Amino acid sequence: MTTALLVAVGLLAALTVFNLIVVLGVVRRLRSYEERLGGMAEPAPVLSTHLGARVADFAASTMDDRPVSRAALTGTTLFGFFSPDCSACHERLGDFRATAARHPGDAYAVVVRDGGDIPTVLTALAGTPVILEDPEGPVATAFGVRGFPAFVLVDDEGLVESSGYQVPVLVP
Repeated sequence: MTTALLVAVGLLAALTVFNLIVVLGVVRRLRSYEERLGGMAEPAPVLSTHLGARVADFAASTMDDRPVSRAALTGTTLFGFFSPDCSACHERLGDFRATAARHPGDAYAVVVRDGGDIPTVLTALAGTPVILEDPEGPVATAFGVRGFPAFVLVDDEGLVESSGYQVPVLVP
């Protein structure tokens, strides 16, 4: 009986050592793949000007000829950037309009003329001041927008308080 027990313990020890060697080999192989792929990975896309940064000067007008500029910002202002050619933009239009209606400060939708169905976007934004501009227009350039949709809250000095792909949740 003790011989059988010793053989079983020896076999179990051998299997444990074998398992440890296999696991260490797999970990080593994964690390080598990680090192090779690490140089190929692209950095996360930068959506717009970073938090705390100042938005560049800009001057534009809404579709109803209301002037908008960084110098004229008062309080916290909400900007939403949309491309009619972007399906995610269409999904967030209603949320942006509802948030803009509840926002205590000014709110502007910036729609970029880059194709797509502009009238549908404008209809979905009814009641929200809209700035219609060409790609790389003055507002999107000032905010450094590199992807759509983009939502940015700025203070009256033009400092970015919030930035992201989701409509910001306003705290009452």
